[in-house]
Amino acid sequence: MSAHSEPQPRHGVMVCIHGQGVLITGEAAIGKSSLALALIADGHQLVADDVIEVSDSEDSLFGHCPNMLKGLLHTRELGTIDIEKLFGVSAWVESAPLQCVVELSNAPIPADIEGQQLTTTIMQRSLPLLKLSPNNPASVMTRLLTWLKMQQHDSAGLKLKRRQQAQMPS
Repeated sequence: MSAHSEPQPRHGVMVCIHGQGVLITGEAAIGKSSLALALIADGHQLVADDVIEVSDSEDSLFGHCPNMLKGLLHTRELGTIDIEKLFGVSAWVESAPLQCVVELSNAPIPADIEGQQLTTTIMQRSLPLLKLSPNNPASVMTRLLTWLKMQQHDSAGLKLKRRQQAQMPS
């Protein structure tokens, strides 16, 4: 793999949550920008809205904001929002390491993916993927932040399996 590659444009919204770049994807009007706005209001940072330039370095992918879109977020209800003006200079960053992808979809989430680690590929790199339905009664933001915490810690599913195995006779 080369040390640096030409940036590839991706459609979606990218935010930085505790130093982790999260690319939010999905069809038009699914709620990508609304999720990003909720995260920004919660203290996280916008990287880019609509077009994210993804580049590859030796050790990771990075998402960058095109110059024309810096610090701007567009929602259908509110129009174009100047994030720095409304939330402060620290509410957006020009780039961040791309760590995972969240796909918003109205399609039913298959029951058989429960507990599975889904992945997607960007620029020949595998990234964790979370599929979320905006129609769930728990907020999309809450489910995303919980999933990110689960990625950092031993998941409850693994703990349950260990407990079950400990109870079984040898």
